[in-house]
Amino acid sequence: MPYNNRPLTDIALRIFCGVRTQLWLLLFCCYSCLPGVAAAKGTLPRVLVLSYSNHPTVQKYYLPIVQQAYQNLGIEIQLVEAAPERFIQLYQQGKIDGDIARIDALSQLLPQLVLVRQLDRMQVSYHCSAAVPCSAADINDPNLLIFTPVVKTARQLIKLQVLAKTYEVNSWQQLLDLYQQKKVDRFLMVDGARFHTTLQASPQRFEIAHRPLPFYHVLHHQHRQLAPLVAEQIEKVLATYPPLPKSDGSTTLRPGHNQH
Repeated sequence: MPYNNRPLTDIALRIFCGVRTQLWLLLFCCYSCLPGVAAAKGTLPRVLVLSYSNHPTVQKYYLPIVQQAYQNLGIEIQLVEAAPERFIQLYQQGKIDGDIARIDALSQLLPQLVLVRQLDRMQVSYHCSAAVPCSAADINDPNLLIFTPVVKTARQLIKLQVLAKTYEVNSWQQLLDLYQQKKVDRFLMVDGARFHTTLQASPQRFEIAHRPLPFYHVLHHQHRQLAPLVAEQIEKVLATYPPLPKSDGSTTLRPGHNQH
């Protein structure tokens, strides 16, 4: 039948089917480009730049755990060492894709920070050498000098009150090195409940009471769609380690209590 003699309903049906097919193709293409769908289909980033702290526990435990998780996903990690204050700057400037492990309190300052998976729970402690008298009350003695890394912002976020004079050094590792060289007698340190390397760093140690400090692997919000996949892999790696101890408050020491 000549085209101009076909029923109008037949012509309209063919036009409708053609338009509908093109519309579905357009929607499919748009859907496939969404970050979450792209990640699910295997188009993951090839390389991510992550900062990390040079704290011994980070380097011995958290760093290998997170690296293994990304290796399982086929993603290469490039590392940038960054003390807490520098991490904040790098994140705000968009120069890093995330960090190996940071306290969750930083999300108060960086509201778009993605908390991917908890790795541990951190505890702040006060350490002294055997050469000086020492008690937990020292941190509120304005006549004493206590060494600490540059963690002023973190201390403010967790509302950790220290009335003693403080002297800030560049990093956790530098602080431990100075203590080993007998150049420091009093210092603040953090370590994990699940993984730790510095509990025996000094002969006198006091845990400081503070709110719980979950320690998370974090990503920049632009990688939020990747977070569930990374969390799943971290979960698999963590399953090969002892579980995180329950927090019941029984190990938190108050002024006047000592732990060796």
